[in-house]
Amino acid sequence: MRTTVTLEPDVARRLRQVSRAEKLRFKEALNATLRRGLDQRLAKPSSKQFHTVAEDMGLLPHLNYDNIGDLLELAERASTP
Repeated sequence: MRTTVTLEPDVARRLRQVSRAEKLRFKEALNATLRRGLDQRLAKPSSKQFHTVAEDMGLLPHLNYDNIGDLLELAERASTP
């Protein structure tokens, strides 16, 4: 496919450097560079699986663990100055 692209001067200079260093024609250097950049941009980011470690906090006999509203209220009171 033929198309006209306007390159910024710094990009053109860097592509000429790649072309000379890798002994490629300018067109080949441009296509190789675009392929690498597109591969990188289109690749799915690798993400590490998130996991937590459970810690036994024990039970407090005076709390009703079935009533989440009371537990949240207690936690909010404890966190406010």
